[in-house]
Amino acid sequence: MLSRRLILETGLRLIDEVGAHGVGMRAIAKELGVRPSALYNHVAGQDELVAGVRELISDRIPVDMFVREPWDVALAEWAVGYRRTFAAHPPTIALLAVLPLSEDSVTSQMYDTVISALMRGGWPADRALTLMVALESFILGSALDLAAVDDMMDPGPRRDVPAFSEAYRSRAEHLAARGEGPAEASFQLGLRALFTGFRAEYAALGLAPTSAGAHEAPPAHR
Repeated sequence: MLSRRLILETGLRLIDEVGAHGVGMRAIAKELGVRPSALYNHVAGQDELVAGVRELISDRIPVDMFVREPWDVALAEWAVGYRRTFAAHPPTIALLAVLPLSEDSVTSQMYDTVISALMRGGWPADRALTLMVALESFILGSALDLAAVDDMMDPGPRRDVPAFSEAYRSRAEHLAARGEGPAEASFQLGLRALFTGFRAEYAALGLAPTSAGAHEAPPAHR
């Protein structure tokens, strides 16, 4: 039976297959074997379709760690899950990264869970949001990197970029010895650097968990 969920899931699958700009209400209707007008009983139009696809992806990002872990540990786990979820749907990253939130957005609930945990950890509200956005920007870039081929940075057999060529060769040897891919190595290094900075600022500001954060956190939104 036709449903909003089926329409959105079909839209996400088509975006994965043909790219974001090749998917609209007509393409989804053709895929489902119905008239385009039938979709409008469940989805108002293209804008709601894109917003709904974003909700599907956001709802797959785990947030349960914010109930049981300190802010920094939970945030690092969230970053890993966030990147993995978006990397499974590369064409959606650029499309959804600049999409304004809708009034009833599930993504807003996820953000509320993250911000609440940071505030319980002692971060002021404004800095908590700035911190989350800074981390999210890194996550989305890393998700794109994860979707790229491993040899994307290969300079080839040229001789006019010796430092770059040597760095690429050296990195390839070290990663091969560790059995690690370049995207994962870059993500882990960047994540460590970010959290070193976050923890240093936390200490420099003299922050500490609130009384609620020092005890039991409220349940996450899912």
